[in-house]
Amino acid sequence: MNAKRPAKGGAQVDSDRLTGVIGADAPLPNVAGASPAPAKDVADVILTSRRTFQGTRRRVMSLIALVALWFVASLFFADSVLPGPRAVFAALWGNLQESDTYFHLYKTILRVVAGMAMAVIVGLIVGLMMGLSKFGEEFLDSWVMVAFTVPSVVYGILAILWFGLNDFAAIIAIGVTAIPAVAINIWQGVKAIDISLVHMGKAFHLSRASILRKIVIPQLVPYILAALRYALGTAWKIATVVELIGLSSGVGYQLNYWFGLFNMTQVLAWTIAFTIVLLAIEFVILKPVEKWLTRWRPSVQS
Repeated sequence: MNAKRPAKGGAQVDSDRLTGVIGADAPLPNVAGASPAPAKDVADVILTSRRTFQGTRRRVMSLIALVALWFVASLFFADSVLPGPRAVFAALWGNLQESDTYFHLYKTILRVVAGMAMAVIVGLIVGLMMGLSKFGEEFLDSWVMVAFTVPSVVYGILAILWFGLNDFAAIIAIGVTAIPAVAINIWQGVKAIDISLVHMGKAFHLSRASILRKIVIPQLVPYILAALRYALGTAWKIATVVELIGLSSGVGYQLNYWFGLFNMTQVLAWTIAFTIVLLAIEFVILKPVEKWLTRWRPSVQS
């Protein structure tokens, strides 16, 4: 005779039948109430927190090692060639006390963000066309490759000659320079999609929208994030080039100004200022967004 136990509300639960369905080693469910969190989940949270702390500590150690190497190298050169970290950070702190510093940072960030938005939108469209259509791939392949090989300074000069010394010229130059890199990343991401998963979704009678949302887009997310990072680095470089060539505001303008005065300390101070901005964008915006979008992927165990 099967052993039975009373459940909440008078219902009878057949423990032998549950054991047969769930498995001999699996615990019976807590019918009377919600079961407590498994110990494995608590251990995973602790392990994840520990890995996060270790990663932060290693990054801090890496920065300290870089500054130490910089300090040692500065001992062998004059301040006009390679000033030490103390002088550079003192100049940076002094710049941060002035309102003009934030104006120039704002102008460069505005141009970079607008140029990145243009590059991501156009690059995403071009990459999808090349990845989803054989005609699109063969038609646009040469365009993308030629645009990718043209030096970024050429786009900056052409944009200034066509549109003048203004923000619009800088945004166009930034966007056109970064579009090929974004398109290539998306193109390769589409070609790397696991078609067997798409066929499996069709076999389970998923709609096209569900296949796109649950199968295609998650596989494209790492490539889109890689394209964003590459576009950010490219946008920063071309923004400073365009500002250096002919604009009267921005980090590139300041670099050109202090270069004209042969003040290497201020050149490094402005370089570090915008590097800090880029690192803030990476770790405050891109990293959390990447972690949330790729939460379905298993974490690497150390």
